Amino acid sequence: MPVNFEKPIGTGDVLPEKLKLIKKVSFDIKEILERWGYEEIDTPLIEYQKTVGLFSKIPDEKLIKFLDPLGNTVILRPDFTTPIARFVASTYKDVEFPIRLMYQGKVYTNLGRRGINEKNQIGLELIGLSSLEGDAEVISLAVQIFLKTTGTRFKVAVGHTNFLRLLLKEVGCEFSVYENLSQALLERDYVAYRNLVNNLELSEFLKDRLLRILKMRGSLESIWEGRSWFDSLKWQSVFKEFSGLWAILGKYQATDYVNFDLSLMGQQNYYTGMIYHVYCEGHPRPVCSGGRYDNLLENFGRPGPATGMAVNLDDLLAVIIKGKGVSNVNDSHS
Repeated sequence: MPVNFEKPIGTGDVLPEKLKLIKKVSFDIKEILERWGYEEIDTPLIEYQKTVGLFSKIPDEKLIKFLDPLGNTVILRPDFTTPIARFVASTYKDVEFPIRLMYQGKVYTNLGRRGINEKNQIGLELIGLSSLEGDAEVISLAVQIFLKTTGTRFKVAVGHTNFLRLLLKEVGCEFSVYENLSQALLERDYVAYRNLVNNLELSEFLKDRLLRILKMRGSLESIWEGRSWFDSLKWQSVFKEFSGLWAILGKYQATDYVNFDLSLMGQQNYYTGMIYHVYCEGHPRPVCSGGRYDNLLENFGRPGPATGMAVNLDDLLAVIIKGKGVSNVNDSHS
């Protein structure tokens, strides 16, 4: 008899001490969200591929698919945002906007030969609020959550989905160039990004602007020079949104914890506007991410603006354990 039974690669057992910490942190987060009017929802772990799988815009090869007993292709839930959009357009179709929902649970994506990517998330969706107040609310809640749960320095990095796309359009690049450059930025591979830019058939002046965005991060003043680069209404509207958001965050007293980052890319293909990542000192990747997705709900027959964010609990616990010196907390991952 084997000493250790195998689990699917990428999945893990959560041991008692870590589970206790997860429950405590989750309670603290939910308590904050409840004060802002968020109600908890749970969606099925299994969804139809032809709806949630398709509208999530997650590449097909990253979905974990199988057949249900009736012969329908179903998937393991790859994110919470798309199932909640389905729910709001069906079960909640008569509930007036804005709708504030929160969730906790696991999501799964297919990593091919590397196995399964299993994430334990807690997050929120703010649906039906189109103004910058919605983005400011989500960012301010992220600030409150990380102040409450960690003793570590952190920053909320804010970018805009349309920035790089508009920049490349202004300098005359094809969409294929956008795909390559955006992938390099998403992976934070700045060496690859620089190499791609330097190989473009553009003037040195235009290449300089593409490269300069790597250094344009910080307060509103740190990115403001970009506003003068082009005069188009769409280009100017991005900076108008940045300015408006900064003003609202000032009212929330959250600006000390926020940086703009013009090289930031959203992890989900359905993002349409502001995007946000939370970075904690000493941790190699975002602990929380989110953004605006104003076109997703119309796929389910109920158009409406929306924004939200998800905290990766495993990453958050790693930050807490390192920052507060919590010991004897572990789990068993393949």
